[in-house]
Amino acid sequence: MEWGISLNFKAKLKSLKSKLWFNIFLQVAAIFIVFVTVLMLCNSAMLSQFFELRQKNALISQIKRLDEIVISDTQAVSETLTDISENYNFDVEIYDSRGNIKYTTQGAQMMDFFIDGRHDFGMIHEDLIVIKSQALSDGTVYEEAVRRFDNSEFLLCRKQIGADLFAEVKIQKQLILSSAQTANEFITVIAVVCLLLSLVWVVVFARRFSKPLTQMNEITRDMANLKFDRTIAVDRTDEIGQLAQSVNEMSASLSRTLDDLKSTNAKLRDEIELERELDKMRKTFVANVSHELKTPIAIISGYAEGLKLNVNAKNRDEYCDTIIDESGRMNSLVLSILELSKYESGQVPANKTAFDIGGMTDMLLNRIFANSDIKSENKIPPETAVFADEMQIEQALRAYLENAKSHVNEGGEVTVFSEEIDGKIRVCVHNTGSHIERDKMPYIWQSFYRGDDSHKRDKTRFGLGLSIVNAVMNIHNNRCGVYNTDSGVTFWFEVDKEI
Repeated sequence: MEWGISLNFKAKLKSLKSKLWFNIFLQVAAIFIVFVTVLMLCNSAMLSQFFELRQKNALISQIKRLDEIVISDTQAVSETLTDISENYNFDVEIYDSRGNIKYTTQGAQMMDFFIDGRHDFGMIHEDLIVIKSQALSDGTVYEEAVRRFDNSEFLLCRKQIGADLFAEVKIQKQLILSSAQTANEFITVIAVVCLLLSLVWVVVFARRFSKPLTQMNEITRDMANLKFDRTIAVDRTDEIGQLAQSVNEMSASLSRTLDDLKSTNAKLRDEIELERELDKMRKTFVANVSHELKTPIAIISGYAEGLKLNVNAKNRDEYCDTIIDESGRMNSLVLSILELSKYESGQVPANKTAFDIGGMTDMLLNRIFANSDIKSENKIPPETAVFADEMQIEQALRAYLENAKSHVNEGGEVTVFSEEIDGKIRVCVHNTGSHIERDKMPYIWQSFYRGDDSHKRDKTRFGLGLSIVNAVMNIHNNRCGVYNTDSGVTFWFEVDKEI
């Protein structure tokens, strides 16, 4: 149990050592403790000597006062002696060369004799045993002496102040030591109290000083981990407050820069992905074109060789017809590719005019389904006027109708209708038949893509129709799309209404 408590204490101590406020507390507290310790040592070692030196100077200054007074003026002498006794706690004696005391502060009742001018008492000056003596330049003698009967030590100054008069000012050394000891005890108590109060203040100061620095440390650590959601509460205007404000500004700046960088990276990724997609589309386009051209070229080459070998007349006409058909197919493919290329490159602007989309639909239905058993119907209201490039919209609508004719089921029907959505006319071409799988819908707008995955050759289909529709809509800044219905599939594109 004790071992566990010891480990817990060590862990807490280690945790405290890592705290900035605790380190500040230790350092400042150490300064205060050293200061208080030095103060107490100085008091113990030198305070009594300081008091002695101070009393020595006071004794010398008061002996000079006595040298300046007029001894015959009893009142002045009495007042001076009383002042010295009360303010400095000195004993004063004025005596003649025979030791007879003329004035003294020992015994307050004796002052009455001096004031009344009475000298009917006898008192002899007591000579002390001198321990240390120092003669000053003005005739003053400073001494440390001992009284005979009780061995009390005194500090005193003597000086001759008249023809047959001497003045002596003295103080008992024990009084000085007692005063020094009392002052030392008082200073010690005050120092300890001040130390305790200082330690409390240091704790408060250290915590207040370290709090913003701790927050800055935590926030900069979050910044290193790319987290910028925290800020420092700035409630001061000194250097620490300015530093905290700078950290907040740096965090906000880094956050904005990181957001810009993320946005730029996202755009760059999109551009790279687009470039890869375009590269993939170019490769696919070349492969598809090669595939579409390979077969008719091979057929033309083979039939041309047959003609060269002088096949019979019956086969010659068939060979020639086949070469003409394949050449026409190749021509249609090349024209479609050129047309798609012009639309996608933006070389063909939209020459917008107002025209009747319903009348255009009737004309196209009659042409495409004239010799077909497929039922077709135009449900676009008569005189539905739109504002667009008439030739390009006709090409897009033709592509939808030919696509519907290719995919309508046997005995099915193709219906064209329109609806107004968000201020635009949406033209829809619906054909009955099988649905388009949802995962294939994004790819049907790509060149040479065929939703039925069939490799059968169709002289009228190259997989470019829907790509042309998409390109035309991009030129017009409009949308196109497809969705499945219960009975089949509906393709649509949008055109602007006539203004």
